[in-house]
Amino acid sequence: MWNSIRQAVTIRRSRLRVYFDPASTYQRHDSADDKGLPGYFCHLLVRNEGGAPARRCRGRLLDVSVRNPDGSTRPAPGFFAPVFLKWAREPDFEARDVERDQPRRLDLCFALASAPDQLRFFAPPSPSGVLLFPPGAYRVGVSVTAEGARAAHGVFHIDFTRGWDQIVITDGA
Repeated sequence: MWNSIRQAVTIRRSRLRVYFDPASTYQRHDSADDKGLPGYFCHLLVRNEGGAPARRCRGRLLDVSVRNPDGSTRPAPGFFAPVFLKWAREPDFEARDVERDQPRRLDLCFALASAPDQLRFFAPPSPSGVLLFPPGAYRVGVSVTAEGARAAHGVFHIDFTRGWDQIVITDGA
């Protein structure tokens, strides 16, 4: 009997996964800059693989490291961890619910045609706040949390050496 109850509770809990899907991650569209030039936006996906909605989910950028030519990394100057990530197409950094089997996009980074040498991460206190980094290869650590669910973690590589609209994200696990 206890086994059945434990199984039922486990099935009903939220279970988060943060991942990168190249087919659903890159998005180019006109930005809100002064010139109306396009921007190139890169997202991570968050999926709730549990049986219940994941309430009050928040993504955090835990660390940003610069990759050296030999593959080693060093902390990126100017990054002070952690910072909240913004849910794609949301006007703020507030927590959001993630329904079961409904992937939700989380803004990771972006670049603008009007400033092609700046890799950007949205940063609170408002969507207009950003962290800026020069072209390079980066390794980032991300965490997504929700009420009553175990945190999901991911490590991703960002290649920002090919141009503002050719950012390449790969799974860094």
